[in-house]
Amino acid sequence: MPVYYSLTLFTCAVMSIVLSLVLLGVTIRQDESLKKYRSARWCLCAAFVAFGIANMFQAGMEYDGKQEALTGVMMIFIGSVQALMFTMLALIFIRPAIVTVRRVLLQLSVVFFVSAFLFMARFTFPLSAFYVVYYVCILGYVALMAAYTWLFVRSYKVFQKQMMDFYEEEELLYRMRWIKWTFWSALAVGILALLLIIDNHMVNVLLTLLFTAYFLFVTVSFINYQQYAQLIVRAYESEPHVSQQSVEKEKMSPAEVEKIRAGISEWVREKKYVESDHSVEEIARQLGTNSTTLRKYFHNYVGEDFRTWRISMRIEEAKRLIDENPSIKINDVVNLTGFNDRPYFYRIFTKMTGMSVTEYRKNRGGNH
Repeated sequence: MPVYYSLTLFTCAVMSIVLSLVLLGVTIRQDESLKKYRSARWCLCAAFVAFGIANMFQAGMEYDGKQEALTGVMMIFIGSVQALMFTMLALIFIRPAIVTVRRVLLQLSVVFFVSAFLFMARFTFPLSAFYVVYYVCILGYVALMAAYTWLFVRSYKVFQKQMMDFYEEEELLYRMRWIKWTFWSALAVGILALLLIIDNHMVNVLLTLLFTAYFLFVTVSFINYQQYAQLIVRAYESEPHVSQQSVEKEKMSPAEVEKIRAGISEWVREKKYVESDHSVEEIARQLGTNSTTLRKYFHNYVGEDFRTWRISMRIEEAKRLIDENPSIKINDVVNLTGFNDRPYFYRIFTKMTGMSVTEYRKNRGGNH
């Protein structure tokens, strides 16, 4: 057994266990919206510790000709458990209601049963028969990856629609793009884990390092989620969004139109459009109406949806700030105009003005 192999596996084992301790040390608000988030922490810690123990076991294993098959069995077990844990974590981030203890325990039971059967088969079945079962399990592992991908993609579409209907703010989804990265990177790691079938120490070392790096990313993502939890739960607890067809069919009285127009004028004067993370219903209440009527007004009398209009107001404010002070820091512009993500601000600014922030500032600076 190469020294670098045992040392790498042991180091990564220790790191994964340390990350589980870091998660346990994270303070989670005693909020009902974070109930499943708290449960997910224990599942993640268990997954990290299981990975650490498995690596320690493998680091101390002597190669006796059976290690190739045992490594494969361990790959199926660890890979399946990790796939389940990280898929459930990603779903807790976007659709917590569909993640239940019963569902998780049922799937874990299947994984444990299949892995135990495969492990015993290695020592009780003829080698040829074992490999038939072994490769069937590998196909099952691939099918599991496909099933989890389908579940996440379907759930993420629901999540996008719910968030956009409730907040009408594309940037909020942009700020939460790390949720997609959490799942897709987990899928990539799970697929690459199939390479453990190859009896090669270097491949095993590289994949172990990759798993450990991913665990670090997941730990950071998990800690980061708290600031978005209530926003997501609020969106799912909201009333269903009124369809665009209903908005188009219903007419507004002149009094309603004038009331909303006056409310929007005051709202703009106070620069309320730079405030973020407010639902459309909250904004509508500030204007003395409701979200359905507000959407109806923008569709029938403004000619664009509220989201597009609000973004254009923010970009106009950004242009004004740069015009008045060409040397202003971009971070200040981002913060003062209600954007929370700098890359998103750059993308939207370029899209709506036809030039980058740097080009616009340079042009305006040359005119002063």
